[in-house]
Amino acid sequence: MSTPSFQDFARRYQETFARAVAGWDLAALERVAEVLRRARDDGRTVLVAGNGGSAAICNHLECDATKGTHHPGCAPLNTRSLSANPSVLTALGNDIGFDVVFERQVEYYARPADVLMLISSSGNSPNVVRACEAAKGRGMITVGFVGFSGGRLKDLCDHVLHIPFDNYGISEDMHQASMHVITQWLNLVFRP
Repeated sequence: MSTPSFQDFARRYQETFARAVAGWDLAALERVAEVLRRARDDGRTVLVAGNGGSAAICNHLECDATKGTHHPGCAPLNTRSLSANPSVLTALGNDIGFDVVFERQVEYYARPADVLMLISSSGNSPNVVRACEAAKGRGMITVGFVGFSGGRLKDLCDHVLHIPFDNYGISEDMHQASMHVITQWLNLVFRP
């Protein structure tokens, strides 16, 4: 099989991305936005976690959901990326195991009715699945951004945005765009 030209490859990616955007589940996205709006109104914390490219989306989400939605004189949407602190991640990973790096942080930081958002293209990463299970055991609201078949998170989370494409790039592109839509809308909603 010959390697496609860059233009052909990019065009196929573009066409796949366009199909993903056309099939974007805006009703599911709205439910997630409402969960975050209520969390801020109720003074709850939003914890977010993911691995690899999804970890980068989590860190970006913390920025946009906190600074990007804050208005002077108003409470921010208190958001914390569990993927952001390498000291905590490596201490937990080294001393206990990588499968618990998010679960333990849920135990450290979460209160009942707080929100845990998990971003995972496969929906099957053991550390995000365990974090979801721990969050549900603590009475948290769970949100999953998943791709591919949705994996275990699709059935575990209370609210799910599923991007049903077998491509990490497309899943992550859509998760990133979803985060931007939600946080930009929250910026308007939170405006005094």
